[in-house]
Order: sequence, then C-alpha cells, then structure tokens
Amino acid sequence: MEDELVQREKKIFAILEQEIEDGAHLAAAARKMMHFLLLEKKGYSEEEVERNVIFTLTLGAETAHSSVDFLVTLNGKKALVIKCSAGSLDSRERQAIAAARLLAVPPVPFAVVADPEHAEFLDTATGKVIGEGFGAVPVREELLKLLAAVEQKPLAVERVEKEKRILLAFDAIRCCVPQGADGRAIQLGDACEKKKT
Repeated sequence: MEDELVQREKKIFAILEQEIEDGAHLAAAARKMMHFLLLEKKGYSEEEVERNVIFTLTLGAETAHSSVDFLVTLNGKKALVIKCSAGSLDSRERQAIAAARLLAVPPVPFAVVADPEHAEFLDTATGKVIGEGFGAVPVREELLKLLAAVEQKPLAVERVEKEKRILLAFDAIRCCVPQGADGRAIQLGDACEKKKT
C-alpha cells in the first residue's frame, strides 16, 4: 500500500513539474513577444524599456521583493508596467494594478498583462481594462498623450498598505504558479522555502 502511495505521489510531482516547465516556456514566450512588440512595432527605444524590474516592499517589520517584466519610462516619467504570464489574464489584472500602484510614487498610471496570445491594457487609477489585444498596447506617441492627460498623485497611506498586502498575496501564490520573477521555471520543493527566507 505504501509503495502505491509513493508511486502516486511521484506521478503527481512529475505532472506538476511538467506544468511548471510548460508554463515557464509560455511566460518566457510572452516576454519575448512583448519586448519585440515594444521596440519594433510600438516605437519605444531600448533605453525607455527596462526589463525584469525588481522593487522592495516593506510591510510592518517584513521586507519583500516583487517585480514587473517591463517598465516603460518616457521623458523621465514612469508610464507603463507590464506583467507577462502563462495564461488566465483575468487573474493577473489585480496583480499588475497593485505592482503599478506600488512601484513608484506617484503610481505608474498604466499597466499591461499579457500571455503569448492576448494582452489587456489597464488604467491603474480605476483598475479597469481600457483595451484588449496587442493592438491596445499604446504606441509611444499615444502613451505620451495619455501620460500628459492623466493626473498623477500619490496614494493614501492606507491604500498603499492594502496594495502591498494584495501584491504580496499574489507573489506568495507564485510558488504554485509556473513561473518565477526571472522567467525561469521554479523547482518544486524549494519554491515555497525561498518565499520563507
């Protein structure tokens, strides 16, 4: 009976490892596609597009790190954050909004969530989807106009604390999601341990 349980557990772990590997490939494909889109189709320069941006969050006595896949800065203003995933963009919208609200003061006004097949353009202030598909990702000139029209102001302290909790909850789930902040597959067994250290 014990051997049967051990075998079943091994099969489950093998399936999970394969899903993690597949998810990592999809997330990496989304990052590659988005990088090409920004530089080759949307008119941004290499200097305006920062990759794998890691930032620090402090909640009480705890310090943690979070990340976005891309940060677009125009004329010295942080304008757009992008989070890429292996799929289920609906479940990633809130994570991207929280990251945009916390990465800078005042918050980064726009965010994008993308997988290899679809993208959503989000308004950070309202949290609403304002465009769907890769065509909705604004070209440089359009983002400059949007940036000029938006009123940027810091979040209230209470709102900042709530956003930190939301983002850290999403990041904690990442140990069960098939991607890491650096785009590489997470190894089963040590992913959650890394979160604890």
